[in-house]
Amino acid sequence: MTGFGRAEAEQDGRKVTLELKTVNHRFLDLNIRIPRALGFAEEAVRKGIKERLSRGHVDVFINYSAVASNAKTARADIGLMRSYLHAARQAAKEVGIEDDLALSHLIRIPDVILIEEATEDEEQLTNIVREALSLALESLDEMRLREGEELKTSLLACLDELQGILSTIESRKDLVPAEYAEKLRQRIAELTAGTDIDEARFTTEVALMADRSDISEETVRLAAHISQFRNTIMEEGAVGRKLDFIVQEMNRELNTIGSKSGDLTITNAVIAGKSVVEKIREQVQNIE
Repeated sequence: MTGFGRAEAEQDGRKVTLELKTVNHRFLDLNIRIPRALGFAEEAVRKGIKERLSRGHVDVFINYSAVASNAKTARADIGLMRSYLHAARQAAKEVGIEDDLALSHLIRIPDVILIEEATEDEEQLTNIVREALSLALESLDEMRLREGEELKTSLLACLDELQGILSTIESRKDLVPAEYAEKLRQRIAELTAGTDIDEARFTTEVALMADRSDISEETVRLAAHISQFRNTIMEEGAVGRKLDFIVQEMNRELNTIGSKSGDLTITNAVIAGKSVVEKIREQVQNIE
């Protein structure tokens, strides 16, 4: 399910900003962009997300800034400074120029003053990252819950439409054998020019056709799948994969109905039903 969450956590002048962006995916796919300074916390981020999300492509963006007084230290490279000083005095002596080199000049020379990151408390920083992640996940959940309610309404409407299509199929399935018998009788009469029909063979042929085209079991199972889907989307927790499976079974029953029945009305109803099931399948990809 698509969503976005953002949060900040700060402690002792160390601030972590974390953003989450999610899009549809059959499985949980994590893409984490984390500063090198926080690389040790990446596993904690992965674990925290896996505890809350079960599917979807998740982009994680983490920024870190340290504004504490002890976050960075400056150190002079005395050896390099002496080398510059010696070279400058030697040059001044050889060309006859007054040596006016001062400390303020030396410290502006590249690499003479080195800025170093202070050694950080990894446990403290990991806890700050965990706090930012937890807050961002809460923000993400709020957005996904709002979208989920809209999605549930849309899916229930699709189920109602599919139930109506199933009713059309069921209303036709018992009429098909009688209509087939009537058409067969008329066709035989046309071909035999009024010759008497062997009723025993005729009845057998109609019975075989009725058996081959019987879709009672398929319609019962399709009705059960619709009911199961309806109940599942009302459940708490991650139900996306279960719904995926139910959608596959719905499609399977419709395919079987279409292959067994030669009735035009049922065939058209199956086509309409498969279109609705495909719409449901696409929307289910948005459900965790």
